[in-house]
Amino acid sequence: MTIRNSQFKIESPRQILWVLTLINFFNYFDRQVIFPLFAFLKIDFALTDFELGLLGTVFMIVHAAASVPLGILADKWVRKNIISFGVIVWSIATFFSGLVNNFHQLLAARSIVGIGEAAYGPAATSLLADKFHEDKRAHVNSIFHLGMFAGGTLGMILAGVLGTHLGWRICFFIVGIPGFILAIISWNIFEKKQKHEFHVDIEKQTIYSMFKIKEYVMVLIGGIFLTFTSGSIISWITVFIVRYHNFSVQDASIYLGSIVLVAGLAGIYFGGKFADKYYKKGKPRSFLISIGFIVATPLLFVIATTSSKALLLVSLTLSTFFMAWYYGPIVALIQDIVPFHLKASAYAFYIFFVHLLGDTMAPSIIGKLSDISDLRTAFYLPIATNLIGALFFVITTRIMKKKAMGNEQLALNN
Repeated sequence: MTIRNSQFKIESPRQILWVLTLINFFNYFDRQVIFPLFAFLKIDFALTDFELGLLGTVFMIVHAAASVPLGILADKWVRKNIISFGVIVWSIATFFSGLVNNFHQLLAARSIVGIGEAAYGPAATSLLADKFHEDKRAHVNSIFHLGMFAGGTLGMILAGVLGTHLGWRICFFIVGIPGFILAIISWNIFEKKQKHEFHVDIEKQTIYSMFKIKEYVMVLIGGIFLTFTSGSIISWITVFIVRYHNFSVQDASIYLGSIVLVAGLAGIYFGGKFADKYYKKGKPRSFLISIGFIVATPLLFVIATTSSKALLLVSLTLSTFFMAWYYGPIVALIQDIVPFHLKASAYAFYIFFVHLLGDTMAPSIIGKLSDISDLRTAFYLPIATNLIGALFFVITTRIMKKKAMGNEQLALNN
């Protein structure tokens, strides 16, 4: 780290990447910690599965709604300031989640967590896009998302273990504290103000032009279906294996956490590496995304139907690996498609649509289907949405290849 104006500044691209990855670790640590606690919250507050699902749904509604204005702001203002604001807001809200006295207070606290976390993704990915060459974007974003997966996974493990032995409130206290330190660290990221402080005039017509790009629209639709799948599984998989495979909450959290940590991190890393190799050969990154989810679909069916613990764990491991290919390439893909000066706005709109129409309702919909029938039957829905989402990325790939061929032909003619 270098010193500027008597203050430590985080300036090199690698330093910025690792700081943002660390923040993303605690971003998802805070976000995912609540799901393994469902079993304890259900007893303490006498909740139905639908009400438990609302804790995830309300969070995502607020997160989605706040992403667009904060993403547009990230294309116009100093992004490190937006990042610091987000970190401090979600950390305070997470800490106070451990102090609530009833379900409605917890719902409100988780909503505020959604505001804080909405500030982070568009600003952070936009900043990384400025710091690294475009042919490294998927790999860089894979590293960035390693923090997400590791944080979400360890959050699940911590919640299961500490929730069992110390109670669910202590989990929120522990995961909320690091954010106060990270907010100070992120404030010291060096960013040249003349590049992003109100120099881009983002008019309505410019924003509308993004939605005239066919491949961007296909990415949005595909992302909605795939996000519904991931939101359903993340919020209910712990409860699922407790109910149908006789795991304790603690054991379920440890097994799932270990699988996601190993297979998920490997999938994210290799997905980014493979996607950049495809890109350098002139192939769209969307191709790798579609393959990963197509391969994962039959594995999800096995998870929903098998009575074998061994087969369950193997299928969870493999499906996690292939579905995790998505995280690095998706950010790079969006930045490949849209004009450079709209990269934060485009990602913000992506977050808005995939969360609002994807995983926002997923926890409560699965909970409602579980109340009506059972959780095993409810799991058939995310299996279907997983395959549908993959097919939209196949369409995206065909559109991008056709456009590339047209550009090559135009270049030859000129």
